[in-house]
Amino acid sequence: MLRVQPARRLINELKGLEEMNSGAVVLRGCRPGFLKRHGFTLIEILVTVSIFVITTAALVGFYVSIAAMNESSRNMTRAMADARAVLEQIRNVSIGGLAAVTGTGWTAWATANNLTSLNNEAVTVAYVNPAADPLDVTVTINWSERGRARFAAVNTLVTQR
Repeated sequence: MLRVQPARRLINELKGLEEMNSGAVVLRGCRPGFLKRHGFTLIEILVTVSIFVITTAALVGFYVSIAAMNESSRNMTRAMADARAVLEQIRNVSIGGLAAVTGTGWTAWATANNLTSLNNEAVTVAYVNPAADPLDVTVTINWSERGRARFAAVNTLVTQR
């Protein structure tokens, strides 16, 4: 058996609408809040969608920024690890004397040992005074990141072992 009563109630409530001379609509015989329960207005939907779009755009921008900082941090960590590897090898070579340290081509050594994994990475080793003991050594790692030149430098003193 069909339930007709809810449909009749709706028809009776809609019959209570009368237009006044001013063009306003008056609802007679209806419960308070009858029209508000049947959905959202276009303005409410537009405001909700615009808030959602603005929030989503801000979150996407935040995500892109975090990804760029993550890449930069990862590259700096890789550069410092490469510099430490070169310094460790310098320490190992210093057993044969400081002349063995200054006479080694460290850029070629770094390339041969796969220490150039960053974009346009270059390893340079500089000495303040090659004849000094202890030897003041600076290892510099240069690379490019998103079109910008970056570098990391490590300085230490090495003595003959």
